[in-house]
Amino acid sequence: MVGQPDDAIRVGNPERERAITHLNDAFATGYIDIAEFEERSGRVYESKTRGDLRSVLENLPVAASLFPDTPAAVATGVPVAPTRPVVFDANWETVRRKGTWDAPSNILVTGTMGTVDLDFTNAVIATVTVTLQLQVSAMTVKLRVGPDQEIRCTGLTTSGMSGVKDKAGAPKRPGGAVIDVIGSISAMTGLTIKRS
Repeated sequence: MVGQPDDAIRVGNPERERAITHLNDAFATGYIDIAEFEERSGRVYESKTRGDLRSVLENLPVAASLFPDTPAAVATGVPVAPTRPVVFDANWETVRRKGTWDAPSNILVTGTMGTVDLDFTNAVIATVTVTLQLQVSAMTVKLRVGPDQEIRCTGLTTSGMSGVKDKAGAPKRPGGAVIDVIGSISAMTGLTIKRS
């Protein structure tokens, strides 16, 4: 695997948990067996840097989505340019995407006192993982997923009486895209997740 410029940056529990989630996905979809899952999981908890964690996920399709803020490495090990986030600014406005729409692999939602309504059910998603970064306050955020899609909020922090209502539960069938919600919501922002 080609080294990245940020390989020496230290990691903490959030990054280790994301790596374990990726290993779970790789095991569930048959990319690794139980013995390799256990061996790699042990290495995750011993990892101290981004480079350590990248080596644990080496040769897995999910490796490129471990650190969404850095260039992804494709299976060949050739670095590709980082994708700049597509910004949805909902400052005192409503941002809505539904029906058939092209969901970018990296989305940044910003704003105050607005509404964001993103329906991924029929969205065209070209990647395994969509990173949805929220930097919002006093907002209403609604996310809808299809039967095989999954939303993870392990990288999301809440403050100021904000909360997440996950009404979607687990996917009804495997194989869909993962929407990885990260960032922060504050000032009584409500995030509601539903399944179609």
